[in-house]
Amino acid sequence: MGAHRLLVVLIFTGTLSFSQVVTNATALNNAISVATPGTTITLADGVWNNIFIELEKNGTATNPITITAQNPGAVFMTGNSRVYMRGSHIIISGLIFKDPANLVVSGSSIEPVFELNKCDNCSVINNKIDAYNGTEAQKTLKFKWVYIVDGQYNEIAYNSFIGKYGIGSIINDNRSLANADYLKIHHNYFADRTPINGINDDNDQDAIRIGTSTTSLSDSFSEVYANYFYNYFGEIEVISNKSGKNKYYNNTFRDYGGCLTLRHGDNCEVYGNYFFAENNVFTGGVRVIGEGHKVYNNYIEGTNAKKPNGNSSSLTGGINVMNGVQNSALNGYYQVKNAQIVNNTLVNCDYALRIGTDKGGDNTLEPENLIVANNIVYNATVNSYQIATTPSGNSISEGNITGLSSSDLSDDGSFHRLASGSTAIAAGLGSYSYLTKDILGGTRDVNFDAGAEEFGANGTNLPYTAADVDVTVGFGATYQGALAIDANRLKDQGVSIYPVPSEDGKLTIASAEKPLNTIELYNIEGKQVFRAHGNNTHEAQIELTSLQGGIYFIKLENIGQRKIILK
Repeated sequence: MGAHRLLVVLIFTGTLSFSQVVTNATALNNAISVATPGTTITLADGVWNNIFIELEKNGTATNPITITAQNPGAVFMTGNSRVYMRGSHIIISGLIFKDPANLVVSGSSIEPVFELNKCDNCSVINNKIDAYNGTEAQKTLKFKWVYIVDGQYNEIAYNSFIGKYGIGSIINDNRSLANADYLKIHHNYFADRTPINGINDDNDQDAIRIGTSTTSLSDSFSEVYANYFYNYFGEIEVISNKSGKNKYYNNTFRDYGGCLTLRHGDNCEVYGNYFFAENNVFTGGVRVIGEGHKVYNNYIEGTNAKKPNGNSSSLTGGINVMNGVQNSALNGYYQVKNAQIVNNTLVNCDYALRIGTDKGGDNTLEPENLIVANNIVYNATVNSYQIATTPSGNSISEGNITGLSSSDLSDDGSFHRLASGSTAIAAGLGSYSYLTKDILGGTRDVNFDAGAEEFGANGTNLPYTAADVDVTVGFGATYQGALAIDANRLKDQGVSIYPVPSEDGKLTIASAEKPLNTIELYNIEGKQVFRAHGNNTHEAQIELTSLQGGIYFIKLENIGQRKIILK
């Protein structure tokens, strides 16, 4: 019986999109003034000097308002250029900010490159900010590259933030008490930051800060994941968490100073991250302050607690659970309570696990009801498991292995992996409902291993390297959103899509094995623009002539997805 065929014609409902290419500031401002849901404003290739993009508009989920580059990588914002967004469902993409001059100063601050002021469901995607700094005389002015003020469900993704110099976070979420953020920061590249003096001599030089001391006891529900931090030196807090119920996962930190710090706020999770400190001074993995945190499945290598002057510091270490302050102010040190430090791997750290460290002075409240379980330590040079202050309450320490040898772990070129026969295999104790996967994304056994990796689980979430920049993370990487695009998956399952690129918007989808069910198409921003049903046939023809040319992602239900190009 021959393959069944189906002709599918795209039918738009709702607001029709409108697109135009603009070549100068006047045309850009005119286009913004009349923009409605579905409008796409495309900046022509070239240098745009002293451009202020001010967009106070409301798009919709299905018809956002978009400002994008004609060709990402060929549109340069120079001089005094910046973006102000206020409204909902706005997308800015494809821009490169470089060669700054005469930046706008307001009081003790420089106006941000991107400001999202009371934005909801807005996205800054696939942009690059390259050494866009004030003058040497302005280095102590606060200059936040991405400044978010009191919005919800915003997304900062697939951007490159390179060469930051001077005071000010790269991404600063200045949230309010009124609303949870639900902010997503993912697949960004943070690189080549240098401190204005010595590392940690000046505050406010972090890469990401979510919340403030004032709002720290409220919940944000934000997620920071799949980002790459490389050659990043500013202060002790590469990431500064100052709100509750946030998640930090699947990030890679390589050749950096500082650590990921749960500075304020409660009930956060830190898991699946790789830290390669490369023995730089004043480095750590995770610093824990506050209540209800979970730190698990992290790999931490080569941390060095010494200050640049050679003195030891109590603030760093592979994982550092600190003492609190009695009746602490909001900007102080709250006591650690009900925290769980579980199944982490620490390699070649000076101080690996540190419990109850004292900043000095009034940091006297020991961790309470602390669980430290199933962590493994290899080759700690000073102290594998330092108990500076004994935890109180119902605290548990079990299953931790600090005497591993080279026969237990082997370096495969990516990180130190469990070796066959390791004493860590099946050595896990206790029961943790959240411990279903390992750092690589492999499934944990019922009799699970100690450490971040489950031997033989065959997960694929390796740490980022230079080869991933502009491919998987950062400007130029393909936006995947929640699709988890695998370009070869369809081919592997006997599916062919042709012609790609399509010159006339018509595509044929042929599936030799599985029948075609739901067919969906997403644009580069991850928005669905087409949906049809294949009616269980093995060949379908779809007509997409109403769509603009560009990159899209086609998703086939129960089969897979891939990138396509329409011309």
